[in-house]
Amino acid sequence: VYTSPIHANGIVVAMSGFGGSALAVRAGGSGDVTVANRLWHHPRSPQRIGSGVIHEGHVYIHNDPGTAMCLNLETGKEVWSERLTSPAATGANWSSVLLADGKCYTITQGGTCFVFKASPTFELLATNPLGERSNSSLVPAGGALLIRTHKSLWCIGGK
Repeated sequence: VYTSPIHANGIVVAMSGFGGSALAVRAGGSGDVTVANRLWHHPRSPQRIGSGVIHEGHVYIHNDPGTAMCLNLETGKEVWSERLTSPAATGANWSSVLLADGKCYTITQGGTCFVFKASPTFELLATNPLGERSNSSLVPAGGALLIRTHKSLWCIGGK
């Protein structure tokens, strides 16, 4: 397991990596996780390194093969799945998804940052190639984004 569990609305989602399973349980009660607490289970999932986020009843994750996905939090049903590509986008994805202002931010190993809307309808908002490889996740700090690549530490922000 590479990803961290995520939690919202009393639901805990845990996703495995390397073809493992994914499941969601309703937290509470005696602390025992039983079949009665389980909301959904996917026996085999795409390779996942980075963690997802939960926003307004949906799970958003960027899988290692480069596919962003939206799942219904309550049912686990796939809402959409889109390959994030651009001419400059190379490499798989190890980045966790960063959620800010209703947008999901992620970076591929090839160093291309993608921004997509946290919405049940897929909308790619931006593609930003940095030209440097990265195995990191984006981090918010003081209204800016910090991005660590193999060569640099980038700080991207407004005025």
